[in-house]
Amino acid sequence: MMMMMMPVVRLVGILLTLLLLTLSVSPAEELQLEDRKSWWKLGRKELNSALNRRLNCNVAKNVIVFVGDGMGVSTVTASRIYKGQKKGKAGEKGYMAWERFPDAALIKTYCATQQVPDSAATATALFCGVKTRFTSLGVAAEVETDDCAASLDPSNQLSSIVKWAQDAGLDTGLVTRTRVTDATPASLYAKSPNRFWQCDGALGEKGKGCKDIADQLVTDEPGRNMKVILGGGRFPMGAGVEEPTSEGDCARGDGRNLTQEWMTNKTLEGFQARYVTTAQQLKDTDAKNTDYLMGLFADDHLPFVVQQKADVPSLPTMTRKALDILKKSREGFFLLVEGGRIDHGLHINSPFAALEEALDFENALIEALKMVDEKETLIIVTADHSHTLTISGYPERGNDILGTTGDLEALDGLPMSTLMFANGPGFDGTFSVEEGKVVRQDPSQKNPRDLNFRSQVTVPRELETHGGEDVGLWAIGPMSHLFHRTHEQNYVAHVMAYAACIGDYTHQCKHPPHAICNRPRRRTRPATRQPDVRDNMVRDRVVGEGNDFPTADASFLRQLDLEEEQLVRLDKPLVMSPRAQRRRQDPSLPTDYYHGDL
Repeated sequence: MMMMMMPVVRLVGILLTLLLLTLSVSPAEELQLEDRKSWWKLGRKELNSALNRRLNCNVAKNVIVFVGDGMGVSTVTASRIYKGQKKGKAGEKGYMAWERFPDAALIKTYCATQQVPDSAATATALFCGVKTRFTSLGVAAEVETDDCAASLDPSNQLSSIVKWAQDAGLDTGLVTRTRVTDATPASLYAKSPNRFWQCDGALGEKGKGCKDIADQLVTDEPGRNMKVILGGGRFPMGAGVEEPTSEGDCARGDGRNLTQEWMTNKTLEGFQARYVTTAQQLKDTDAKNTDYLMGLFADDHLPFVVQQKADVPSLPTMTRKALDILKKSREGFFLLVEGGRIDHGLHINSPFAALEEALDFENALIEALKMVDEKETLIIVTADHSHTLTISGYPERGNDILGTTGDLEALDGLPMSTLMFANGPGFDGTFSVEEGKVVRQDPSQKNPRDLNFRSQVTVPRELETHGGEDVGLWAIGPMSHLFHRTHEQNYVAHVMAYAACIGDYTHQCKHPPHAICNRPRRRTRPATRQPDVRDNMVRDRVVGEGNDFPTADASFLRQLDLEEEQLVRLDKPLVMSPRAQRRRQDPSLPTDYYHGDL
């Protein structure tokens, strides 16, 4: 009897899936399928934009890096579709804000020891300019994991973009939805052979003689000089509100409250400092009268966006306050903004949690774009690594990106989820044993917008792993065109330093005479300040003459709005830039002469 019932149950499941697909997939007329003319116009518009590209060769007064932790290419694609569907549109034809930046590249994420890296090694590459070993922070690959003595050797320690910026007089800060001592933010200031040494209680025997990461943030350079520190992680700082419940909470054993020490030190140094723990306290902080700001809004990581509490500020809110403070610097600033819980959503096989985090991350970027001038601010959006998320199954346009594909050609006759993982905790919800056989469960019978939902996976693991493929990088602002092909991850730090004329590039800030930027770089710093070595390098940077970077006809955000309103509209005829025209007329000109305009 049971054997007869099984096909019936599966048939009912298939019919229910088809009904749901009928309701969720927009008919062709509602999707307004484009004719060939509209696609042709869209292609012409993209080409027109590329032909009229102007390079920004200014010195970057400011540098902002947005790191979507774990935000691989498939996650960006899924986020783009999810974003559109939340607005009642098909989604596939839209963009995340950063995808319309003028420059993009692929970044190779492997670390010194692993094909598939962790966030400590990748962040060290991003911000220190050197690849290192798995789980290491701010130390060279010669330092073995847990080798405290070797990590204390100055010859093995790496300096970061934050130190370079501070040495040049720039203000610095970090904003994250994870602990401020977690791998990505810690790479800015810590030197540790183990990313998990976030509190003294985690050091153990192997860590004796080393400072924990939280201690380094408060007492060592460059951490103690950072003007803005916003995120989670009160436990490692000895300032937890609740009692720790597990070893992973990383509670302090020395009885120190590092937030109090931080406040005391800043006060003794004569600064106006503020420590806040709620969204309201952050809102009430007067940026004009605040020199240093530390905000820790959770004992551990901040809650997922889909679990957001009223007393916890959003990533856009924290980003806005950080910029309110950092923008006061006449010399400029460096800021890291991390969407750290994108990674956590993927680790638990929850696309819903991860994509909501990605949209929050995008909103933080949009807030920043409203507050800075891209003519003087280099903005980079990238990921530190990818995950094993895939998009598959031939779903139709308009199909719920969190749902099933409608492809019933699987050998078991069941639908498949559009978003699946290679491994992770979702295995238990993928397969079950019936009548002594392992069978796949029907994903259409579950709610993918339930935070407890886990996507189907192939290999069981307590947590899903990272992915090893290249990740995307998008950039706008001074020297953003230096991101132009597939790069090693450590290259990113070198571009940031060169664009801002800091670090090793303070005295190596010139363009070769044949370079694309064959015009003097304009520095947009106040004329009242005393000239320094960076000013001299900017004056001497380029041999030759040329025009300053032109002012755009419309802001980047306005261009985004226009694209959303009329995606295929082509108002102007296809026009070739003057430099490209000269290249067409004189093919003998060197390639570098015209490359930047194409």
